[in-house]
Amino acid sequence: MRIVHTSDWHAGKAWKGKTRLPELAEVLDGLADYIEQKAVDLVLMSGDVFDTGAPSADAEQVVFRFFKRIGGAGTQSVVIAGNHDSPRRFDAWGILTELVGCHVVSRPRPPEEGGVLDLQVASGERAIVAAVPFANVRSLVAAAELASDDIQARLTYGDQMRRLFDRAAQAFRPDAVNLLMAHTFVDGALVSGSERKVHIGREWAVHGAQLPDLAHYVALGHVHKPQTVHGFGCPAVYAGSALQLDFGEAGDEKSFVVIEAKAGRPAQARQVPYQGGKPLVDLRATLDQIEAEVESLRDAGWLRVTVPASGPASRLDRDLNSRVRRLLPNAVVVKVDVPVAEIEDQSPLPSPQAAAADLYLDYFERQHQRTPEPSLLDAFQRLYERAGGAEPDPTEPDLTEPGPTEPGPTDRNSAAREI
Repeated sequence: MRIVHTSDWHAGKAWKGKTRLPELAEVLDGLADYIEQKAVDLVLMSGDVFDTGAPSADAEQVVFRFFKRIGGAGTQSVVIAGNHDSPRRFDAWGILTELVGCHVVSRPRPPEEGGVLDLQVASGERAIVAAVPFANVRSLVAAAELASDDIQARLTYGDQMRRLFDRAAQAFRPDAVNLLMAHTFVDGALVSGSERKVHIGREWAVHGAQLPDLAHYVALGHVHKPQTVHGFGCPAVYAGSALQLDFGEAGDEKSFVVIEAKAGRPAQARQVPYQGGKPLVDLRATLDQIEAEVESLRDAGWLRVTVPASGPASRLDRDLNSRVRRLLPNAVVVKVDVPVAEIEDQSPLPSPQAAAADLYLDYFERQHQRTPEPSLLDAFQRLYERAGGAEPDPTEPDLTEPGPTEPGPTDRNSAAREI
């Protein structure tokens, strides 16, 4: 049996004002080409199909077109919901996708209620798929335990996940290819930084010992960096995201997993690179270097550009930023790097007796090398007054005058901390 494992498409993701949907459509077209050419029997999609629980119609069209195409080629598929997906929407469209051999599991269920699928694929072989979608902490751990005992709550979560896996594994058969799918974080996995942090971390991690060792293959989703989780009797793999989703993934080669499996024999897994996604590239170059290589840089992918600059003027920063963006429409982040030594401000600090608004104005100009908008100063003054602040009375003695053991007014660091 030939199986493809893919994951974390995040269809419809809005990223720095850019849409990645055309890239994803190209990636999925290339994946469908591979599936048709290699006569793949089964596709496992291990969650985060969409980037939001209410995806756009365009995002749904890209996803549904893929499953319709591979279903028409005779390939069955199993899709589980990730933490970005809506279980209720999965339940709705899953009713129709069964017509093209796409089986959807929206939330953790007992084996007899749809948590385990028994499929006969085109080659005539049988696959038992134990599907464990993303399980929210609150769905497994009582609110009382979460509130009263954090350690016990974590133990309870891990124990409940182990029970889910163990119960699903009871349906495995010696005459079938046994597969486990899960959208979860396994302790020790390497994250890329683009994952949703509230659902990543050792606090709620599944430990390797909690994964059943009777499966031919464990298809994992949730972590965007492709990797094998070691220490199991079978391959347990995060397929990773289909696209480089943020600059923490720059340089990562995105891939899907191809598994060759047969009942009674160990499975073999290998990674195959996706085709079609744009790379994310960190670039540090002067404006002259950018102008000299502008044609090749426009085709290099999505760029995060850092331009070394001399001089602290804020106008220089703005001019460089706009010039780089005009030259490189694919630059999604542009930073002007002004050396700290060159932007050090030697102007005298304001008196501690100055009005609060004047102190804030001085701080803002030193911090950002520009003058704040009048509306920002007005907002500061309103907040200051609402907080009960009062301006110093010039007839009162200056109680902020430093004593003999305190740093004098020429100590710029001390004065800055006071501000």
